[in-house]
Amino acid sequence: MVYLWAILSFAGLLVALAGLLVVAERFLVNYGICKISVNDGEQEFEYPGGSTLLSTLQENNFVIPCACAGKGSCGYCKVIVTKGGGPLLLTETPFLSRAEKRNNVRLSCQVKVRNDMEVSVPDFLSTVKDMVKNKTYNPNLRWKFIRVSQPESILEEDELTDLEPAVEETLVSILEECKGIRGPLIPVLQRLNSSYKYLSEPALRFVADKLEAPLSEVYRIATFYNAFSLKPRGKYVINICTGTACHVKGAAGIVSVFERELGIETGNTTRDMLFSLEAVRCIGCCGLAPVLTVNEDVHGLMTTKKVPELIKMYKKES
Repeated sequence: MVYLWAILSFAGLLVALAGLLVVAERFLVNYGICKISVNDGEQEFEYPGGSTLLSTLQENNFVIPCACAGKGSCGYCKVIVTKGGGPLLLTETPFLSRAEKRNNVRLSCQVKVRNDMEVSVPDFLSTVKDMVKNKTYNPNLRWKFIRVSQPESILEEDELTDLEPAVEETLVSILEECKGIRGPLIPVLQRLNSSYKYLSEPALRFVADKLEAPLSEVYRIATFYNAFSLKPRGKYVINICTGTACHVKGAAGIVSVFERELGIETGNTTRDMLFSLEAVRCIGCCGLAPVLTVNEDVHGLMTTKKVPELIKMYKKES
């Protein structure tokens, strides 16, 4: 019992000391006026030191997403601090990958403004993609962020488009079909991918909004499965098996001939949007090796000599 009281007393003393330090920093320490430079000097302003970088940026009209109200429990408010900011805190490390630590990425809700700082605010979708890639996100959070100061992009800037009325109509129909399905996200994306051969950014946003799912979760599913594509694909998607059986029987040579005949490398689409060329690990038809599929059609016992004939056949059908 004596030991328990001693431990409790020591813990109480530590809590009281921490409280005094917080009060002292808040009311007794004056950091003066600090200059904040954002995005390589694109915007500069002065601000009284002592507040968090998150609140400082938000009060100066920067849209910084934060789902945890500054508690350091979501990781959405990442910025790059190239000067100032103090040492990396333990509350930040669970949300940062090794690469992000090397690049001075910080949680703006944890960094205090105590001196002059240089900051870069990344695009929110870039932050989300890194969180998905490094598994430093919380899939249970269901927060939506709308950024008006700059475009949010999953794809390249020149690929951004609005959701076409026909695609929206198709999506509404697909969502209605999948209404009673438990966990409808994957079936919805499968049907959409089947209809248009790829998943556009506006379509992913529409699906996330209608299913009330985090965009990061929708993006994670869309990029996890090889059957899904974020880039437009051709009318005919050629999947060449490069698994063990097909490789032994000359799949690499067949790939080379397709690349030469179509004028593209594997993973790309012809300019006329007729053919997309992909390599897959296994189609499940090892007895027909080497084998490939064109959409739903299976072509087994392929040879390099058959490739020009196959391309010509599908060009006639288009």
